[in-house]
Amino acid sequence: MTAAKPTAPSTEEHPQPTRSERARGREALVAGFPTARALPVPLDDEPVGREWLASRGLEDTRVSTRHFVFSHRGGLGVEDAGSRNGTWVNGCRLGPGERAALADGAVVRVGRTLFVYRKELRGSDDPSAPIDGRLVGPFGLRAVAADIEALRDRPLTNVLIEGETGTGKELAARAVAAAVGRAHPYGAVNMAGLASGVFEAQLFGYVPGAYSGSGRGSPGVFREHEGGAVFLDELGELPADLQAKLLRVLENRELLPVGGVRPLPVDVLVIAATNRDLDEAVAAGAFRRDLLARLATRIALPALRDRVEDLFAIAQAVTRQNGEELLAANVEVEALERLMLHELPANVREVASVLSRAFAAERRPSLTLEAIETILGPPSAVASGRASALTLERVTEALRLEGSESGAARRLGISRGMLRRFRAGQTPR
Repeated sequence: MTAAKPTAPSTEEHPQPTRSERARGREALVAGFPTARALPVPLDDEPVGREWLASRGLEDTRVSTRHFVFSHRGGLGVEDAGSRNGTWVNGCRLGPGERAALADGAVVRVGRTLFVYRKELRGSDDPSAPIDGRLVGPFGLRAVAADIEALRDRPLTNVLIEGETGTGKELAARAVAAAVGRAHPYGAVNMAGLASGVFEAQLFGYVPGAYSGSGRGSPGVFREHEGGAVFLDELGELPADLQAKLLRVLENRELLPVGGVRPLPVDVLVIAATNRDLDEAVAAGAFRRDLLARLATRIALPALRDRVEDLFAIAQAVTRQNGEELLAANVEVEALERLMLHELPANVREVASVLSRAFAAERRPSLTLEAIETILGPPSAVASGRASALTLERVTEALRLEGSESGAARRLGISRGMLRRFRAGQTPR
């Protein structure tokens, strides 16, 4: 008999969440560095610190015994409790008696520990394993993992993976193929790089004598991967005239080779990906509504800025791919915090680029604040902690002075996404 997996002990302040609580989500402080783990939000007005963290598996000698205190007055907020090294929110050190409101996604630093506040964390307090062993997301990809897992019990269907550049769409496509038993054979086609003149011949194949030089013919990408999967990357870049030619494969699982006289059946899982909003493209007349309808199963990959608690795990995975190891001991917490607060528009690709440049002058993989600021530029006075933390008054004043969210975000030293999340968290319900 297999022993039951032990559960974390309940405490008086925060009993273990019930199954229904976990399903709908719960408030949590998600530690992304140096150890990945989710913690409950402490009781209101109860100062906590080093021992409180240690009892939950986080050892940090730079945290004071009484370090910070949380309260839900008008929404969750945090104050410093007279700590030795300070409490930082979104890169800003809290002043004496200053309370910072926490919006979903706020980054809180105490000692060498970085937390991200989540209003509705679902799943275990422990980090999740990479999806299909490669797509890393200890906390931020749980919805994606659930969507992929659900495909195992469904009839074969076309899948559309949506996400910004660098979010891992091809890794997600391979995970989808593996989940439904279509991992091999697997083929990928960049639709943006496919010339119109060879579209049909390359994808659908051609028969002998179809055109001069056609030789013995070719089965094409779809038939070459019979029984497996074909990944169509950058589907949103496909011209309208070629979209119609793809529709038959998605709708009827059949294709007409160039020079052929009758359509041929094909058994293949079609997974498409796009970094464009195809619903907007349909509304603008740039994408066929019937083609999008054939991609009814849609999986959305979140941008890295919306799951910054995963950043250190991703940085370690990127480093490991290059045959090296990024140890927490070789990372300055301020450097990682600076990276977490950066917009990172190219997502994981940008992280890889920043790491490559940061490691270039080092004998071993390490992250220093000096290196990160050299790459990303110096932070504003706010982001460097020389000004007070983010408050509704400061946000309102920045918006008044700048007249736009982009300008206000620059003035405050934060990303526009973080500004929007803060404002949403302060809106009365």
